[in-house]
Amino acid sequence: MASHFPLSKATTAELQRLTRALWSWSICTECSSGKPCHTEECPWQRSTILNQFFQFYKEVTATYEADVKPGQQPGLRTHEDLIMIIEELKSNPETTREALLEKLFTSRPARNDQERAINIAVRVMMMVNCSMSRQSSILLEYGNQDVPWRNDVPFSEFITSIFPKTDHPSIDHIKANLKATKLKKRARLSFEPTNDLRNHLRLDRKRAVVEIFHHTAFLKEQLRLTRDQPRSMSIADSIKLGALPRPLALETLATLQTILFPLTDAKSKALLLSLTSTTTQNFDTDVLRYDSSTIRDPLHPEPILYHYFASHLADLYEEQTNPTPRGMEKWFERRSAPRYVMMATITGVFLAIFFSMASLALGGYQAWVGYQQWQHPVQSTGQTRAG
Repeated sequence: MASHFPLSKATTAELQRLTRALWSWSICTECSSGKPCHTEECPWQRSTILNQFFQFYKEVTATYEADVKPGQQPGLRTHEDLIMIIEELKSNPETTREALLEKLFTSRPARNDQERAINIAVRVMMMVNCSMSRQSSILLEYGNQDVPWRNDVPFSEFITSIFPKTDHPSIDHIKANLKATKLKKRARLSFEPTNDLRNHLRLDRKRAVVEIFHHTAFLKEQLRLTRDQPRSMSIADSIKLGALPRPLALETLATLQTILFPLTDAKSKALLLSLTSTTTQNFDTDVLRYDSSTIRDPLHPEPILYHYFASHLADLYEEQTNPTPRGMEKWFERRSAPRYVMMATITGVFLAIFFSMASLALGGYQAWVGYQQWQHPVQSTGQTRAG
């Protein structure tokens, strides 16, 4: 009988197979057989740096539970099935979701399970949470942040649509003045890791939390693939290499290591180091490592225009400049709202009337007491005895 959790374990051999599918790694014979590596160029030597990504992969695949009826084939039976979907998306990025389903799966009754298999493949390949196009709007309302990939939309077009480009007129000023240390001190914000690239730098004002896409080792693999490629490369061509759009990967890395947590600033680096601790947020430790020549061509500098995360950076800068009131500040702000000002004014008027009437009553009483004393004077004891 087939396991309900067919991908519950991932072996080293399966992880090596994954890196071949994702980034075309050519792993040496020694590493493939589990022996010490003696090949300097073997990419598997970087596998320790990718521990966080591999852990993410294991968690995503281990929680996949086959949702099929007796006699039906699950969308994923082995890790190889998942890798097959990834390779198909790489080789044909113009394919639609519907066409991909028709090509890879022949069992129609288990369509929902097959849809989930595709979602997992996209999540592993692009670090983006996607859903089937029939996802209910109610799920989105209750916090499900998966973005729908519609059946008739090509994969490359889907990736383009979820990372729209925008311009911000003050981006240079924001870059120069925004820092994570300031956000923590002035706005009392905290930082949490996210495995969804779309949520990078997203501010949750209610929880006072900034989400950080921390998988820098994953980003650097994308940048190694595109380092020597034409800068005008299309998104479809990037996907064929197994990479995110290069400007997107560069910008994400720069927002971390140059803007929020500049590695040249001691306080910023100390804060970032604290976030990599397994007892705090368990950020990818590679975020502390600055790479240049392996992911960038020093002879051809690339300007970073901040088209992808400009709006999120602007939100953070606004929060840094005008922090959302919290704690006692929030209590006082609520009570300084116009309705509370009006209530305080009305209360003041009534109190003034009350005290005026009380003062008038007290004055009347004092006058009455004085009159009574005049009408009925009290004789002294000495005068009484003399009489």
